[in-house]
Amino acid sequence: MRTRFRLGISVLFVAIAMPSPAAAQGAVTVIGGGLAQACYEAAETQRVTVSRAIEICDAALQQEVLRRRDKAATYTNRGILHMRSGNNTRAMWDYQRSLETMPDLKEAKVNLGAALYNLKRYPEALAALNDGVGTEQFDARVVGFYNRGLTHEKLGDLQAAYEDFRQALDLKPDFQLAAQQIDRFTVIKAGQN
Repeated sequence: MRTRFRLGISVLFVAIAMPSPAAAQGAVTVIGGGLAQACYEAAETQRVTVSRAIEICDAALQQEVLRRRDKAATYTNRGILHMRSGNNTRAMWDYQRSLETMPDLKEAKVNLGAALYNLKRYPEALAALNDGVGTEQFDARVVGFYNRGLTHEKLGDLQAAYEDFRQALDLKPDFQLAAQQIDRFTVIKAGQN
């Protein structure tokens, strides 16, 4: 099974201090073979330190001949690790490399949107998330709607923020972060004050 790959989602909570606008979250981890497999496992299981996990991903990218999808996945997984360590700029670069390698990997757009959000680059985050929520991967789509809701709120579009949080919660009713965001809103019918 080392030559096969599958997409999976690993929800990464970057930093959540308050129930109001939180840090964007999300991370798509992808399984490959060899060192790429070890990179995935390091990102997914968190059994080694982040710095050691990054070294494993670096080795996979430098030493292995990877298929296009596995190379994109390894950049994505290394980006997750950089986000986990708080280095959103390095994470963004890795997500961009992933998308240069495989532009149709919409799950990487969700991650890119999260990194851009955390860097306070909201218009760019929104553009990435608009594309990312089109993914067929269920968990990535849920996280994408949540992150897009956070981004809409930062851009001042509360209606769109509410709708995205609602969409995330409709897709995954037990998604506590989306429920916390929804609880902050008061819905008033048009024409009522």
